[in-house]
Amino acid sequence: MKQISIPYLHDHHSHFSLYAGLASALNIKEMKDKDQVLDVLKTFPDDQLNAVYGWNSGSFRFSDSELEMLPPVLIANLSLHGFVLNSRAEKMLQDEYPEIIRNYKNVDWCEEHLTELVLFFSRIFPTPLETVLGYAKFLETKFGIYETEDMLLPSEDFYQMIKNSEISDRIFFWADLKTFKSLSGDTQKKIKGVKLFTDGANGAATAAIGEPYITGEKGFLTYPDKVLTELMEESVEISNGVAIHAIGDRAIDQIISATEILRRNNLTKPVRIEHCQFIFEKSAKKAKDLGIILSLQPNFNEDSIIYADRIPRKYVEQNNPFRMLIDKAGFIPGKDLIFGSDGMPHGVEFALEQSLWPPFPIQKLELSEFVDGYCISDKTRLLSLQIDDQNRKVKISGN
Repeated sequence: MKQISIPYLHDHHSHFSLYAGLASALNIKEMKDKDQVLDVLKTFPDDQLNAVYGWNSGSFRFSDSELEMLPPVLIANLSLHGFVLNSRAEKMLQDEYPEIIRNYKNVDWCEEHLTELVLFFSRIFPTPLETVLGYAKFLETKFGIYETEDMLLPSEDFYQMIKNSEISDRIFFWADLKTFKSLSGDTQKKIKGVKLFTDGANGAATAAIGEPYITGEKGFLTYPDKVLTELMEESVEISNGVAIHAIGDRAIDQIISATEILRRNNLTKPVRIEHCQFIFEKSAKKAKDLGIILSLQPNFNEDSIIYADRIPRKYVEQNNPFRMLIDKAGFIPGKDLIFGSDGMPHGVEFALEQSLWPPFPIQKLELSEFVDGYCISDKTRLLSLQIDDQNRKVKISGN
């Protein structure tokens, strides 16, 4: 066991507003037995909407009859791509969110409207200032996260609440294009930019990889090439930059091609690819040449294990290829290669474990690379860690 100190984390990719609202929700990620989950849910209140997340739909599914025995409940997939409701929850949400209630069982519709769904999750649970401040403190003390980028700002009101609070210099925002256009001019100038989506996720087997998932699903692109290029052009013209969700290689290559067009048109504002899990060397070098920033999640190294039942072997072994990105394509942690969590899970402990002792050698990050890509610039605000090389565990001292 050795003791080290590193700066606190700057989580470059999370959903602060969403997770603040879900902070009191039941997380069932570690609950492997469906009967155990159902027994817990039966104890929930009957007079309110109850939120559950962390569900791995590949481990078990809920039948309609099982759901109907429960109090009003929303159960969200671990990746937030997909969720289930029972009829009592549907009735509570029907009037305010009729389109979502009408279509949420349609997987294709959900992937095409992922932005609206994440914002839906953010908005159905109240986040008053007291809750938000408490959640920021929880991230700091429990997970070692001091600064966070919220990838989907829910509203002008939420931004103003944070701006006028004691954590105004610790929370940074991106917004989807529709929300961005609704913001005041001053807010538009101050947030980091526009967030777009180009494909799905591994948990739902909808990321746009170059071959079908083992389970038969085919990932898909959210937009045709021309539409994505137009959306990226509009985003960089009206904001400070654009960050684009892309997990599969087809989605990544689509963004790279669109960025080539932007650069030819002298649109030089920052382009960030979020997740970028299945990028191959040729594409990585092209992205580097175009000045694209890659924002990845070391904790998603685990996808090579937990989703090996659906991701083709070629992609399992290519997931999060940090060594290729750094050693061959020339990306520099902290400059054009940055790290975050997506809240799956939050924090330094699991992310550093996955970096130091990953499922595949290509995923390994040295401690110095992790610090450069993931930590705050204030090197005096230090987080004390215990590193157990023998058992491959990391623990925040005092937790």
